[in-house]
Amino acid sequence: MTATSLLSGADSLSGADSQSAASPVFKKLAICALLQFLSLLALSGQELQPRAYLAVPVGLNFFGVSYSGNSGGLLFDPSLPIEDAHVNASVATVSFGQALDVFGRSGQVLAVLPYVVADVSGKLAGIASARHRSGLADSTFRFAANVYGAPAMHIQEFSKYHPKTLVGLSLTVMAPTGQYDPNVLINIGANRWAFKPELGISRFQGKWEFEAAVGAWLYTRNSNFYGGAFRTQDPLGSIQGHVVRILPYRMWLALDGTFYTGGRSYVGNTIHADYQGNMRFGATLGIALSRRQALRFAYFDGAATRVGSDISSFSVAYQVIWQKGK
Repeated sequence: MTATSLLSGADSLSGADSQSAASPVFKKLAICALLQFLSLLALSGQELQPRAYLAVPVGLNFFGVSYSGNSGGLLFDPSLPIEDAHVNASVATVSFGQALDVFGRSGQVLAVLPYVVADVSGKLAGIASARHRSGLADSTFRFAANVYGAPAMHIQEFSKYHPKTLVGLSLTVMAPTGQYDPNVLINIGANRWAFKPELGISRFQGKWEFEAAVGAWLYTRNSNFYGGAFRTQDPLGSIQGHVVRILPYRMWLALDGTFYTGGRSYVGNTIHADYQGNMRFGATLGIALSRRQALRFAYFDGAATRVGSDISSFSVAYQVIWQKGK
């Protein structure tokens, strides 16, 4: 999933300004800056997912819809003449998942299809510009399985289960199914595959849960990038932690934090100054409306941003749960 650009090739300027800004030097600066948008809205090291490795009864299905609003500034290498860069983006998703028995352990699969609407504005060398993008983004698939502390259970067994320590592994895959046109510099889709292996650990103490996860996004090459070039990107590592409190009335509250680093990009043999080393913090509130329905609210904000997006995000998700065959 990608965000929008301040410029989209040389066609976003007009008049006499377009001639100077479209010079080779300015075009290289524009491309260098705009490439940093490519992971802005992606499920990258920025995502925070509390309770991602909880055991779930085998045969349980879940369907969800969500909306997130994202707004904030974009920070670039100080040597680039970019000022007042700002983004407003809305992301709507539809998801479906199922709990599985994975060699006697609790596991689950999840598929997510997002739709993005985004507006970006800013100044490049003093020239104001704005861009709007909307369309289907790259779809995401996640497979997770607990390797310690969570045997596969049906509902009757699960009701008597009291976990102490859980260890889980997951693999998230981002498929290049989003809107993409190689004749346009910035697209909704990234035209590449991305893979994130992750290790998660959860510890339970009464009504408290303490969670940590370590993973890294690995990217394949985009061989059909703008201008006939190819684009590659270094791995983007992440570590996240969550402190969860179980509340009365079937609610829970989590305090969340993540640090992600890496992700430097290359177009051809050109190295870009977009190495990331950023932190985000936030909170998540979950509410069980009934045995089959739940709501989740989340707010996240950037705490320290070196290069990339300094974005505030608010999301709300609705989920329906049902047992297989019922």
